[in-house]
Amino acid sequence: MSADEIRLFFEPESVAVVGASRNPEKFGSVVIQNLQNLGYPGKVWAINPRADEILGVKSLPSIRAIEEEVDVVIIAVPAAVVPQVMRDCAQKDVRNVVIISSGFSEAGEEGQKRLEETLKFAHQGGIRILGPNTTGILSPKFRFSTTFVPLTADIKAGPVAFIAQTGMFAGVLLHHIITAEHFGISKVAGLGNKSDTDEADILEYLYEDEDTRVVMIYMEGVKDGRRFLNVARKYTCAKPLVLLKGGRTPAGAKAAFSHTGSLAGQYSLMETLVKQARIIPAHDVQEMMDFAKALAYQPLPRGPRVGIASMSGGAAVMASDAITEAGLALAPLDSRHISYLQTLLPEWAVATHPIDLEPLMETVGGNEGYRIGLETLLGDPSVDMCLLVMGVGLFREAEGNAVTMLAPLLRKRDKPVVVSLIGPKKPCELLTAQLEEMKVPTYPMVTRAAKSLAAMSQYAELKLGCGD
Repeated sequence: MSADEIRLFFEPESVAVVGASRNPEKFGSVVIQNLQNLGYPGKVWAINPRADEILGVKSLPSIRAIEEEVDVVIIAVPAAVVPQVMRDCAQKDVRNVVIISSGFSEAGEEGQKRLEETLKFAHQGGIRILGPNTTGILSPKFRFSTTFVPLTADIKAGPVAFIAQTGMFAGVLLHHIITAEHFGISKVAGLGNKSDTDEADILEYLYEDEDTRVVMIYMEGVKDGRRFLNVARKYTCAKPLVLLKGGRTPAGAKAAFSHTGSLAGQYSLMETLVKQARIIPAHDVQEMMDFAKALAYQPLPRGPRVGIASMSGGAAVMASDAITEAGLALAPLDSRHISYLQTLLPEWAVATHPIDLEPLMETVGGNEGYRIGLETLLGDPSVDMCLLVMGVGLFREAEGNAVTMLAPLLRKRDKPVVVSLIGPKKPCELLTAQLEEMKVPTYPMVTRAAKSLAAMSQYAELKLGCGD
């Protein structure tokens, strides 16, 4: 499948929704509502033989009744009807179809027969399919979606793309991402049963997509391991790829087959594929999002050495443990910087690395302490990455002004900086939003910050192998 064929899924100029309904809770109705909420600028047709109009959209009895060309058809009808709809699409010369309906390869022998009949008409008409059993596409820049998860107009476009095999990940988890995270989405592709379009196809398109900087993938099984390896290796030489593999255990593999009809395969084989393709593995959903955020926001490090500045000695100890356990190293801070810090400290305090900012803050104030600590780390050539641990509420002025004071340093940085915030929920959320607006990844737990630094270091090292 060419990148141009995939592009039509994300950038269509017209769409028809088969199964559009006057019932606002049915999938076909929600799809149209989402297109309207997003402000989709293209042509929309509703397909329902028992209605003339649905949500203000003209309704027609079938795809064949549309007199104009249709770029994408979204099918949200019972599985038994899908082959007939696909036949109509073939006769209409439709090029791309998203099948939301479930009840195919995951539904036993009868479901497999329905799938084979559906694919027969698709092949006859040269139609590309996304699905079945999928929420499909979200393309914020082009204000387009096929999902039945309710969306609002304020979805933030950003540098992270998401490919997911199952509806939960491209549905409710997607809803969590777009409401809880700040990095923004470039493209989403829910693959469902992968009867035609798969991860490799989407990656080929995203490789050329200038809006995508990082891709997250949730995968249960791979159809063509060799093709995926070849495409992924090309992709990861240009952009990072973070993968969460489902079905890592026998119980998980069995569950994967029951809901998407996917053979999850041996996890050891997938681990080998991940290493060969220079993919960054994530072990849970939180890691997947944490790593993607760091890789999307930050420059790659020159090495694995981390500089730490912390608002307390205890947090510095925790941070040191976290970066060591993540496979990174504590940077050997230059003695000149240690000597300079010593001149600023109270008589009783001793300058060390990690930098304990609490004594420094006693003499220069909270905001200035954070600034001096970060400036020291950024200016030390032995430091490849910076971890700043901030205590929200420890100093009153720090909550309102610390980010403003740090902004000039953060905007000029040439090495990765991540922040861990400790303190009350609401002030931490406010500072997180401010920091991430400046593309500084921010985490509530220092262990998550350390693992994200490790993911950046791992990708930087893997990328050195490009061209082998």
